[in-house]
Amino acid sequence: MVNHFSYAHLHMHDTSEYDMVTKAFLEAERSLGEKEIKPAKHLSANQKERFLKLFRQILKTSTNRNYSFPARRNKVKVLAGKLLQNYEKGLDVKRVIYYDEETRINLSGEFLCMSVFFQRTPTELLNAMMRRISYAEFYARYHLNQEASNPAMAFFLRVMDGYGDIQDQEYLGSQSFKEYFLWDIQEFRTRYLFYRNVEDRVDMYRERLEEIYQQTQKPYVDHD
Repeated sequence: MVNHFSYAHLHMHDTSEYDMVTKAFLEAERSLGEKEIKPAKHLSANQKERFLKLFRQILKTSTNRNYSFPARRNKVKVLAGKLLQNYEKGLDVKRVIYYDEETRINLSGEFLCMSVFFQRTPTELLNAMMRRISYAEFYARYHLNQEASNPAMAFFLRVMDGYGDIQDQEYLGSQSFKEYFLWDIQEFRTRYLFYRNVEDRVDMYRERLEEIYQQTQKPYVDHD
């Protein structure tokens, strides 16, 4: 998702994966609550002038309908790189974080722009965004006809549908997935018919999904 973040989509909108991801992180930032933005005292007068010039170019390019959406994304990507290069002088901006000992997340220049300008750490933004990806909430709302805008979940579902060739094909083709997960999802609506409150149904779905997860991890254990 970090690789699909596009700074241009903070100022424009389409139906692409880039827009979903960017809006997901923007929604995540807002969910963290208001934060007092401290002025960038490390910038010289010339750096501040260049910063404002580049920022105006980004805003102008993002909203220029003479360019296609891909063209705007590409142009803003270059401008955001220059903007970050100007801003990070004198700062220790790390471009990599680790999910675990083996999994590294390379932070793009555009994503780092959002992080430093909104003064949120990449970990804050990633954790806040990942909290929005929930099968339990998605299906609870869907089955109660109470859907809510959730760009993070929308991107996740698009990936599950095959976008970007990054599915876990071995798991999706497994007997555990087909027997436990898909069957239960189809049965959720009738099985929990009497839970009409979204929060109650989310709790029930989450409990059942955890049971399904344990079954897929240890399919030969008698879970009853």
